[in-house]
Amino acid sequence: MALFIFPMSPTAPAWSADKKETRQREAQRRTQQAIKQAQAKTAELEQANTELGNKLKEQEQRVNEAQQNLDGFSRKNKRLTEDYAKEQGKAADLEARLKEAESNLRQTRTELAEVSALQLETQRQFKTMASEKTALDATLAICSSKNEQLYQFGRELINHVERPEGFTSILRAEPFTQIKRVELENIFQDYRDNLDQNRIKPLGVRSANP
Repeated sequence: MALFIFPMSPTAPAWSADKKETRQREAQRRTQQAIKQAQAKTAELEQANTELGNKLKEQEQRVNEAQQNLDGFSRKNKRLTEDYAKEQGKAADLEARLKEAESNLRQTRTELAEVSALQLETQRQFKTMASEKTALDATLAICSSKNEQLYQFGRELINHVERPEGFTSILRAEPFTQIKRVELENIFQDYRDNLDQNRIKPLGVRSANP
């Protein structure tokens, strides 16, 4: 037993050194592996961070675009609101004009009805006056005819009296009538003038010489 232990005694320190070295190498390997894993994790995190940064930039760009679109929509909405207000003003103005036009139309219709009634009344009066004129023309024609007959009768009477035989008989009666020749001539002329003055001229002559 002692012999067996003794020969192995000189190799014990060497075995311990190898084991220690082995442990150190294992620890170093594990450390390097951990470092590699950490580096890989760091690289992975950096890549993820880069991707997140890119995504963040994309999101910011989208947000900026959305904000620009929103601003554009706001401006457009403002313009539409202003245009709508203008159109409302125009519509109100047109409605007021329409009401005024309707009022003027009603007034015009009323005036037209009055004018139509006046025209009908004027036509009725014209027909009445035309009928009265026709009757008056007929009466005037009768009167003119009678006047012409009286005129002719008067002229014939004066002419008959002024004939030599008639005039001589009157002169013979002068002592009884005490009328002289000149006075008789004056009387005949007065009657003749009176007949001419009271003679009604024919319608055609009166219209040509008013």
